[in-house]
Amino acid sequence: MKNKFLLNIRSLTVSFPVKGDLVPVVDQVSFSISRGESVAVVGESGCGKSQIALALMGLTSSSGTINMKGQGLEVSKAMIFQEPMTALNPVLTIGEQIREAIPEKINRNRKKVIEYLNQVKIGKPEERYGSYPHEFSGGMRQRVLIAMALARKPVLLIADEPTTALDAVIRKDIILLLKELNKKEGLALLFITHDISILKIIADRILVMYAGHIVESGPTDRILHNCRHPYTKDLMALASLEKDEKGRFPAIPGSVPQPENYPSGCPYHPRCKSAIDICSREFPALKCAGLQKWSCIHLNSAGRTTN
Repeated sequence: MKNKFLLNIRSLTVSFPVKGDLVPVVDQVSFSISRGESVAVVGESGCGKSQIALALMGLTSSSGTINMKGQGLEVSKAMIFQEPMTALNPVLTIGEQIREAIPEKINRNRKKVIEYLNQVKIGKPEERYGSYPHEFSGGMRQRVLIAMALARKPVLLIADEPTTALDAVIRKDIILLLKELNKKEGLALLFITHDISILKIIADRILVMYAGHIVESGPTDRILHNCRHPYTKDLMALASLEKDEKGRFPAIPGSVPQPENYPSGCPYHPRCKSAIDICSREFPALKCAGLQKWSCIHLNSAGRTTN
């Protein structure tokens, strides 16, 4: 059977030295992405999401297998970084910065840059070509960063929290633009976020990450409406943004542990309302939910579901 996936990641591990020991911040992560598919990685800050992106871009050391079908990794991927307010060079015009991102020297011209500005829907691109980053709003700067990424002609586009610091209206516009490019251009999109409210718009499939591990994965509709892992359930409950009787927004008690302090067994058990004794002793394996092979649930080694 011919492999349909554009990107295959197997047992990806990213480790950093801590007090003389190598400590994994991403531990044995495996997943695949097809061309034209949008996969979101969601979880609280500190779960290891961005380290996956950096490993794919070759910006941090990693072990495991990263296979990009039929393309050289050096020319087939591009990344949109966080913080559009600081990611651009303040002393170069946006036209110059996009032009430098174009890999073929023969195409590094004004006309080509204007095509990319049009593609990301920046108005009056001929005039904005010579503008500097400080003359753009946060949303427009993010569009420039997307244009720079597209100039690399990627088959895989990695977006790491691309709507950070943007207001709700602009955030939705950027999400819709990325989704349009994902489908229209056939790009594989890896979208990293902690914003649960945008998952339904952007993602075909969701990977839920906690403490360096993927704890649940599946199609967006199932994860949003029929998730199985306690962490996913707690995470999805935050999306309601409904205040409790004391006027407080929902929050998961506790915090993500530091990699050097990951607990034994299931890393979520100290915060989990459904934890049983075995959860503190054995790391649970991912199992398929019912007949849906793509739909994973969390089972402890005794075979009892934790939901």
